[in-house]
Amino acid sequence: MRITWNAKIIGMAIGLLAGVLLVLVGWRVFLILLGFVLAGYLVGTWLDSREDVARRFRQLFDRLFRP
Repeated sequence: MRITWNAKIIGMAIGLLAGVLLVLVGWRVFLILLGFVLAGYLVGTWLDSREDVARRFRQLFDRLFRP
């Protein structure tokens, strides 16, 4: 049986992960992690909107990690 990944399934998985983190590490650590996730999302959104910056990052990572 193959699972179709749609927004509901992804949202449910993220909600489950957030709930487990909240229970295991406490609400302060959870809020810190949530802040880092939000910051990463905003940087990713900015990179998607700026093709020239995304191209430069791709070139940089290619130079750093090319065998």
